[in-house]
Amino acid sequence: MFLIIFFSVYGFMHLYFIKKLKSAFNIRSKFLYLILIMTLSPAFYRYYDKLGYDNYYMSLFILLWMGFIMLFFLYYLFIDIYHFILKISEKMLKHNPLPYISSSKSFIFITVLTLSSMAYGYYETLNLKVYKFEIYSDKIKRDVKILHISDLHLNQVMREDKINLILDVYNKEKPDIVISTGDLVDGYVLNKESYINLLNQMNPPLGKYAILGNHEYYNNVNQAIEFTKKAGFTVLRDGIFSIQDLAFVGVDDEEAEKFKLRKLIPEKELFKSVDDSKFIIFLKHQPKLDNGLIGKFDLMLAGHTHGGVLWPVKFILRKIFITDAGFLKINNSYIFVSRGIGTGGPPIRIGCPPDMAIFYIKSSSR
Repeated sequence: MFLIIFFSVYGFMHLYFIKKLKSAFNIRSKFLYLILIMTLSPAFYRYYDKLGYDNYYMSLFILLWMGFIMLFFLYYLFIDIYHFILKISEKMLKHNPLPYISSSKSFIFITVLTLSSMAYGYYETLNLKVYKFEIYSDKIKRDVKILHISDLHLNQVMREDKINLILDVYNKEKPDIVISTGDLVDGYVLNKESYINLLNQMNPPLGKYAILGNHEYYNNVNQAIEFTKKAGFTVLRDGIFSIQDLAFVGVDDEEAEKFKLRKLIPEKELFKSVDDSKFIIFLKHQPKLDNGLIGKFDLMLAGHTHGGVLWPVKFILRKIFITDAGFLKINNSYIFVSRGIGTGGPPIRIGCPPDMAIFYIKSSSR
């Protein structure tokens, strides 16, 4: 169903672009059919990725084109709305003080605006933010430092450079634990030994732990799990793991049930088995929370939202999830939602820079 909806909307955006292009310059060429073919380019990308063909430049072009079409469509809608208001004004007031914008000028303006936004958006994907938080708890006898990463989306475009961003922070901070809250993998990367080797350079004394996100299920979840394990992570799938004063509760993504690959254990049932004398860290990819769990954990780490990718989207996400991104406290439970490091589509962010976080969990009894 998701694919049907996606390609229907994506195809409509291409038809919209062609209509505006023809209207602006009266182009009647077979070239327009090539643009329609680009509607299917994401499927082509997934196909050759699955076959093991690594083509960075073709993959980058396909994803950048996707970003171009989507931004062009969103921006041009404002001109269509403007013209619609002018027509209503003419009918109601018999007068129109504002000018219409010609099709050619509109097309050129929106194209320049779109390309400029993409250039800035690509720059913002490189502008990694590192947040640091201190949490005090009487459950902690020995201080611990945790590095949280999320949504790396390793594929043919999100490559070694993204892992190196993590390694720079890891080598500087030297955390005791590394946690990944899903979407580490977003493609067929099991044969990418360079990715595995780089991730294995992180060898914190108390281990590395990961849960699965929705994108692991979109591209053969078994190879994603194998890759994650080869990269040195312990994968928690509706599981509990304790070490020293910490207890991790890691839940699988809801896509597991949608794909009918796994029946998830109710979160409330999982928490019944947790030693509440320990500092409980709840790992969940999508930041949705049953109110009955508030107070059952000390810290929740999540991702998935990317902060909306485009700045205005965050206001929609706040209606769907706990928050779009950031650190908050609800009663005695802390929650952090990461904007992630990579992108699950076009390598573009606007007003939503990538991030990772360092948590200093300290004893409050001193």
